[in-house]
Amino acid sequence: MQVPPVLPGGRRRALAAARGWSRPRCHNDLSPGNTIYSGGRAIAFVDWDLAAPGRRIHDVAHPCWQFTRLREVEPTLAGMRAVCEGYDLTDRSELIAAVLWWQERCRTGIERAARAGDPAMLRLQGRRVVDEIHAAEQWVRAHRKTLEEGLRQ
Repeated sequence: MQVPPVLPGGRRRALAAARGWSRPRCHNDLSPGNTIYSGGRAIAFVDWDLAAPGRRIHDVAHPCWQFTRLREVEPTLAGMRAVCEGYDLTDRSELIAAVLWWQERCRTGIERAARAGDPAMLRLQGRRVVDEIHAAEQWVRAHRKTLEEGLRQ
């Protein structure tokens, strides 16, 4: 798995302090579909319409879900560890809870907007994205304890 490049923790914190940010600015939708690749390497993130101040753990949890396959525990843990290392995240105790938070938030958000007639969310629902998110959520729940233990190592 190729993990997108990020600023090392110290540089990221220094940049935030220099700009007077009290909370991290989070992309809130880091995924392969919002990543520009060149030569097989991630070089930039796009689609910043959901960016906002937020909790750092949420900005780490989203790519832990989106850039890992969630099919086998060991490769998933390896991917999650790589994302955490790229973000210089040492306290991973809330990570799996944050992944589940994102999955529920995305699933219910699509469902709610589709019920309201949002054309983009109706298309996602028609492509069974809600079912995919639900399956991913169920997988994480089924392997939660093993994932949490593996992230502590």
